Amino acid sequence: MDFLTDYVKKAVSKTNEKKRKRQIIISCIVGIILVGLISINLFNPKDKFPDYTSDCSSYHKMPLLFNKSYDKILHDIDYKLEVVNKLSGAIKIPTVVYDSYGQPDLNTSLADDKEYSEFQKFHDYLETEFPLVHKHLKREIVNKVGLVYTWTPEVETDAKPLLLMAHQDVVPVEPSTLDKWSYPPFEGHYDDLTGKIYGRGALDTKLFLIAQFSTVELLLKEKYELKKPLILAYGFDEEKGGDFGAKFIADFLLDRYGKDGIEALFDEGEGIVQLDESTFIASPGVAEMGYCDVYIELDTPGGHSSAPNHWDIETTGIGIISEINHFITLDQFETSVSSNNPVLSFLQCNAKFNPESLDPLVLRAIRKNSLSKFERAIQKNDLRFTFKTTQSMDVIKGGIKSNAMPENVVDVINHRIDIQSSVNETVLHDLKHVIDAAEKYNLGVTVDWRNTGEMEVLKNSTELGTFNIRVVGALEPVSTIPYDDFYELVASTVVSVYNDPLFAGDSGKDVEVLFEGTMSPGNTDSVYYALNKLVNGRVYRFSGNLVEAANAHTVDEWCTDKSLLTSHAFIYSMIVNFNEAY
Repeated sequence: MDFLTDYVKKAVSKTNEKKRKRQIIISCIVGIILVGLISINLFNPKDKFPDYTSDCSSYHKMPLLFNKSYDKILHDIDYKLEVVNKLSGAIKIPTVVYDSYGQPDLNTSLADDKEYSEFQKFHDYLETEFPLVHKHLKREIVNKVGLVYTWTPEVETDAKPLLLMAHQDVVPVEPSTLDKWSYPPFEGHYDDLTGKIYGRGALDTKLFLIAQFSTVELLLKEKYELKKPLILAYGFDEEKGGDFGAKFIADFLLDRYGKDGIEALFDEGEGIVQLDESTFIASPGVAEMGYCDVYIELDTPGGHSSAPNHWDIETTGIGIISEINHFITLDQFETSVSSNNPVLSFLQCNAKFNPESLDPLVLRAIRKNSLSKFERAIQKNDLRFTFKTTQSMDVIKGGIKSNAMPENVVDVINHRIDIQSSVNETVLHDLKHVIDAAEKYNLGVTVDWRNTGEMEVLKNSTELGTFNIRVVGALEPVSTIPYDDFYELVASTVVSVYNDPLFAGDSGKDVEVLFEGTMSPGNTDSVYYALNKLVNGRVYRFSGNLVEAANAHTVDEWCTDKSLLTSHAFIYSMIVNFNEAY
């Protein structure tokens, strides 16, 4: 029995020893895996946020070296009413453009143009309200409706000009919504109690245009001696893509100044948001997503609906287009976070100074310095739309009678294109599903890659019909601006404007102004200047105004007098600082 007991003890001992060895081996393997995972997380540079070296609170105010009448912009009540009335008057002129508007008729006067006649009234209004601008600046008309003004210094210089932009046109007002407006959309009503100016274009973007004209008019009145050229440029069809306005003006200025011939430009864009009583954040658009509309048009035989017999299954052109839309919907573009996307820096600024504005998962990923965690955090957050190409099926037309099969169906898919992608990559994504349907239903395919009228045949037409694809309004993404001395000049100018006593509040605290670029998901006229490489990347979609405005493109569009005048003050300071300190 003792022998058996000793044997059992030895056996148990050996078993325990094996268990210990096995546990040690497993622990070592787990440890190696954990170390590996930690190493990947710590030392994988691709998973880290970009170094946030240019802290958004690091900019300081600078002295305004010419400020003869600057103070009255923000503090003179009579002057405020004068500028407000100019904007109100501009709103009264309905410079509306519809998507159907095309090339202006060069064989008639602007006043007699069937589509653009209101713009003649607007030109006349500007000439009446800003006489010094029209006396001292050279005005040139581009493509009949576009406006270019040039202020040339009296002393000859080789310095590159500064370009200020806006657009003259506004979107239409939906007639069925007229009774929902607090005031008629083209009345330009000013409520002096709230400071609100109502009307179509109050925000988008006659505010910026009037602020620019008011600034130049004031500087001319003060006899300011300009040292570097200044250009004002105003397209007339930005709301439908800028094909006949900004595109023509950009080509016009490219012929005159050449590539990199303009120092920088400012166009409509984001402004300054007040976070609390003494903190403001400016967020200029410093990059821009691309754009295209993909028109998928399908021509098929018609016939009586009682016998939908063109294919083996009962369907029509509408059914085929619907099937394509279904598969494109399932084939979403992936969210892809790249370190050169300026939205990351903007979010890092907010994580540091305005953390409550961020989704908790997004904030945690930023604080963990992990792009992979951030990418996961934004999958169900609207932030994802600035890190991917989007798709939105916005228009579908087809059929004229409930008992007649449609012979023509049109489908329009709108895309905003990620800065890592391209127009062609986006179009090929849609085209893949069109070709699949063409193979399935024995249909032809042609493509007009840039809406020029030149069709490329990808698959010959058949007796059952053909797809005709058009790519309309194609604009490539615009990468971020250089973070250079000019960027610091803009930041310091903003800090200076918003350190005015007007913004100090009742607490008497020092004002803190944060400045960090972000990306514009929408497109502006500036894209044509960027793609022409007129400005070496310095494209600022930024109007410098305090964001007290709302309802662009919808009922009760409005801005405040303070928003208008802060834009005016920023432009004044920017022109002076560009001339005196850059």
